[in-house]
Amino acid sequence: MRPVAALFCLVPALLAAQGADLDEGRLDPTWFGPGAAFKVSKALGFQWLKPGLELRNRTLRLEAWEAPAWLLGPRAPKDLALLQRVGDHLAPALDQNLKKGLKGALPVAAGGDVRILGRVVDAIGRDDDYMAMGSVSLSFDLKVVDGDTGELLAAFHDTLQGPDPEAVTLRFRRWCEELGKTLARAVTAPPTPADATKAQTPPPPPFDLEGALRRIEGLKRDGLLSEAEYLALKKKAADRAR
Repeated sequence: MRPVAALFCLVPALLAAQGADLDEGRLDPTWFGPGAAFKVSKALGFQWLKPGLELRNRTLRLEAWEAPAWLLGPRAPKDLALLQRVGDHLAPALDQNLKKGLKGALPVAAGGDVRILGRVVDAIGRDDDYMAMGSVSLSFDLKVVDGDTGELLAAFHDTLQGPDPEAVTLRFRRWCEELGKTLARAVTAPPTPADATKAQTPPPPPFDLEGALRRIEGLKRDGLLSEAEYLALKKKAADRAR
């Protein structure tokens, strides 16, 4: 397995092209859709966020995990055994630790309008022989989509390694907490330029009824208004003042 540090040596052009074997073929961009241009993330492996992602007043909904994709083909029994060991922990770990990272910034509920979907794409286990050396790893995809339109809002992929299944499960919990922090930032995102312009624009001054009536009286004295026009303007000024 390639160490995490090596991921940061990937040429940015290869990531942008999305044609390279990302994570040694364990990342298939087609599952996410054509809009996901992945970048390396120190905390989350590979990630993409919709530009200007805004999740205020939204609710997350965690879907059941899809069946494993096994992108590198059928695996050995030891690899299937690893997934069997950790698979049942993925959904509850995501639920608990995502909320921990969100810190209440975004609700998670069964009827949420933003769906979170996940799947395992590869697993590498270790023989049960206590003399066996090496590490185990789990590779997975996760995407965030609009529940009404199906639009992709965010995409993530990572490969987690550890000396045993328990270590991988622990690292997945930490990963889910980092995901929560990332999504929470989309709730407290800085205002758009349009919002900033609105905030800087002072409210209009209150209507000056007395000044308006003085101007109307002056126009009447100068003979520029008929009696009907004079009365109509006074009524209009009074209505606006209300």
